[in-house]
Amino acid sequence: MSKTSQVEISDMDKFIMAALYKYGDEAAKAISETLPLVGKETVDELKATSPKRTGKYARSWAYKMTKGGLKRSEKYNNKLVVYNKNYYRLVHLLEKPHLKRDGQLWTPKATVHVKPAQDKAEKTAFERIKDKLGRIGV
Repeated sequence: MSKTSQVEISDMDKFIMAALYKYGDEAAKAISETLPLVGKETVDELKATSPKRTGKYARSWAYKMTKGGLKRSEKYNNKLVVYNKNYYRLVHLLEKPHLKRDGQLWTPKATVHVKPAQDKAEKTAFERIKDKLGRIGV
């Protein structure tokens, strides 16, 4: 026979809320542990796939973790931002071709390098967080 704890009907709401708060804290912790690893991998991928004329643009990729989201998870950094420190203006121009004043393309062809890295990072982060949350026992 397994041990079961009996909960009064009047205390059921407190029991459920305690379990949800515990799960929420564990989820926020799992997210804050996973995202820096994904950020590092994404920065490395962007450095490898960015266009290189002088190499300064590719070397300028970085990531940072910030606090954000729910009030309960403020103690965890759970927001990942990958950005180009010095050449942030060029990112959009290289990703999507633009016309100059005379009607010629600024870049003859688009160098799509951010979107694939973003898609891969989102997929990887989702899978890793889902895996960690599956192992949480509340």
